[in-house]
Amino acid sequence: MELRHLRYFAAVAEEGSFYQAAQRLLVSQPSLSRQIMDLERRLGQRLFDRTSRGVRLTPSGEALLRHARQILGLAATTEEIVSEAARARQVVSIGVPPATPDGWLCAVVEAVDAALPHAELDYVEATSFDQLRLLHAGRLDLCLVHQPPPGDYASWLLRQETLGLAVRPGHRLAGEPAYRIGDLHALRVLVHAREREPSRESVTAAVLAADVRPHWQFAQFTEHVLACAQATRSDAALVASHVAATKLPGWRWRAIEELPQAVMTTWLVCQRPTRAVVDEVAGVVRSVPA
Repeated sequence: MELRHLRYFAAVAEEGSFYQAAQRLLVSQPSLSRQIMDLERRLGQRLFDRTSRGVRLTPSGEALLRHARQILGLAATTEEIVSEAARARQVVSIGVPPATPDGWLCAVVEAVDAALPHAELDYVEATSFDQLRLLHAGRLDLCLVHQPPPGDYASWLLRQETLGLAVRPGHRLAGEPAYRIGDLHALRVLVHAREREPSRESVTAAVLAADVRPHWQFAQFTEHVLACAQATRSDAALVASHVAATKLPGWRWRAIEELPQAVMTTWLVCQRPTRAVVDEVAGVVRSVPA
């Protein structure tokens, strides 16, 4: 049985006449009659009673008409369904650490829209630790983290931002043209809690090795760095320049001389294997200047 058989059958049933159905279908009446006879032979049932006034459906024909209308309705929407599926965009979820520059994130969206019209980004703000946990659980496709990722993930170094010292307005250091590592001695410095247990490459370890002893004020901060600085009565905060500019208005930021370890890295991370669209998005993200 072919769809053609059902279309011809439905037309005859709805018109109540072979002649009128043939006119509607733009086929000859003998050809239409042969198609209906072929359908009846395939089904082993008589579908129409012929009368002097036209045709009427048999009980088998009435049952087939209900079924044929459902099948023809599905067939009519097939092209639309396939086209809609082709237009559907695949969502790629990306973890974003707080305080990531909005300009760069918007540039990534624009680049993905231009290069991958079949992809759609879903940003999820979370700390580096939480991102890696969500990635492991399969709830994120890509991560942007500030810590070297585990070796069993695919990863790319995206950017390195200099960490510098933002000094409170009115402090004696605020007027200095540059900051040196010795300026941190006895200074109350707000620093992210991840430095509480310094590694060999960390800023706190480098300061300690230089025999400089700040009063570190460890806190878990992102958006509320100013409030944290106020709460800890800090004279300065160790942050990136864009954080100082947006979150610490009036505080003077300078890089710290003799402190090459003072950088914040950002890594793009994903699991292996992953979806093709995730690999495509990762490639575009890596192409956007940090």
